[in-house]
Amino acid sequence: MEDMREVALGTVNNWSKGVIVWNLMLDTDKGPNREGGCQTCYGAVDISKSNYKSITRNSHYYIVGHLSSVVKSGATRIGATGYTAEGLVYSAFQNTDGTYAMVLLNESNDNRKITLADGKNHFSYEVPANSVVSYRWKN
Repeated sequence: MEDMREVALGTVNNWSKGVIVWNLMLDTDKGPNREGGCQTCYGAVDISKSNYKSITRNSHYYIVGHLSSVVKSGATRIGATGYTAEGLVYSAFQNTDGTYAMVLLNESNDNRKITLADGKNHFSYEVPANSVVSYRWKN
């Protein structure tokens, strides 16, 4: 939840044009690593150093999955206004094919009923507590 808020949504909501997850895969000892390198970094996926077969999906795996499932290469972040509540963070985008996309984080312990509208279309959804949802729809 913190990585979605800070790394993914926080980055693009503060005028960044992209999000980079630097380590796509590391081993369970956080390697390979150079002397003086990051000792707390982890991969989007960690592979077991004992057998190099078992993988663990980490938070960066899921933030990349949510964003890339609806936000396509070349998309532009667009403004989104309306409903605000404690623990609710979101970003909206327009893809180059004209579709809209939104990724929404609900860090609260309550479900949140939202309605998304683009001027022509609208739909409602109850976002579960402590969850992330991704949407894409045609304009």
